[in-house]
Amino acid sequence: MERSDCTSALFFILFSIFVCQQSIGIGLGTLRQPGPGLLSFGVGAGTGILSLGLLIKSFLFRTNPIEPGQGKAPIRKEKFILICVSLFVYAIAVDWLGFILSTFVFVLLLFHLIEANRWWNSLLKAVLITAGNYLIFVIWLKISVPKGFLGW
Repeated sequence: MERSDCTSALFFILFSIFVCQQSIGIGLGTLRQPGPGLLSFGVGAGTGILSLGLLIKSFLFRTNPIEPGQGKAPIRKEKFILICVSLFVYAIAVDWLGFILSTFVFVLLLFHLIEANRWWNSLLKAVLITAGNYLIFVIWLKISVPKGFLGW
């Protein structure tokens, strides 16, 4: 792994320790009655665990730095701009179209335009991701999401 992996992993480990310490200070509460610091503690702990994994991986699997022209191709500027614009449009459209329809259209466009999948593959992924999001956020977590002009 590159030296920058070690540096970033150490930074995020220290940052996650700070976030967890501050979260404990404002109160975690319990799972049945969560306190104001429970969510930030979970995010800090998750970041710390992932960073620790990256640090361990960087020491175990040392490789030579990637030379220019090797490895993954960088994302093109047009795709980056398209992703940013689509996120902005999604944030605006979710109130008007509703959570289900806007999420479906957003995911469908991302998979088809950005990843250049076939239509049936993009449709299947969009349906599964939208259904999964609905099950997690609306059914399981009971979060109120925008209904949109269709009422669903």
